[in-house]
Amino acid sequence: MWGWMVLGATALALLVLPSAASAKQVNKILVVDSKGRSIDLGGGWPLYLQIRPTNAAPAAAPSGSYLLLFPVMERGVPMQPGRYFTDSHVACWSWALSTEGCVTVEQLPPSWERTRTLVPFALAPTTLRALSHGGRSYTVPSNGTVAIELALTRPRLARPTQRSACAWQLRAQWQGPTASTRPTSLCLRTRGVSTGRLLYPLSPAVVQMLHLVS
Repeated sequence: MWGWMVLGATALALLVLPSAASAKQVNKILVVDSKGRSIDLGGGWPLYLQIRPTNAAPAAAPSGSYLLLFPVMERGVPMQPGRYFTDSHVACWSWALSTEGCVTVEQLPPSWERTRTLVPFALAPTTLRALSHGGRSYTVPSNGTVAIELALTRPRLARPTQRSACAWQLRAQWQGPTASTRPTSLCLRTRGVSTGRLLYPLSPAVVQMLHLVS
């Protein structure tokens, strides 16, 4: 089952799946490596279904090195992410980036050639365990928290910003092998999240989404 959107509530996550009539467009599919570099494979449902075929038999949970997959919908909102294990040609799709929902990818799209210079991850993913604002917790994982994970996984896109008062402080708890290197305090700003003097870009739609917390 493919994941489209998770909307936060106090204790419940609502999963909305695409249908022929209501599905949003897949604007791009990002492949991210261990060095923080990313390649855009292109967009559209046909391309998405090549790397996440609906008629493929489930595959056993793989091991080994992998690249991160981040399909992104209209307005810059990420869909359910995944991991592509390069040796076994298996993609696993999970909001928590676990080895669940795994399928064998029989044929990669031609644009996959662009990923040849990427360096796969050797360690398990580091993801958000909890995110809160003013004592109120976000649903984790969700589209908004995945967007933050994607932004911090691509530090090359971060831009210097001047220190200023923060009107929307976020408290983050991380899990995974590099959790100790991730910031526990973030500021949600108009164009992204900042930590220290760096701003990590987020789309306006994601920023608006993160301003909604129960």
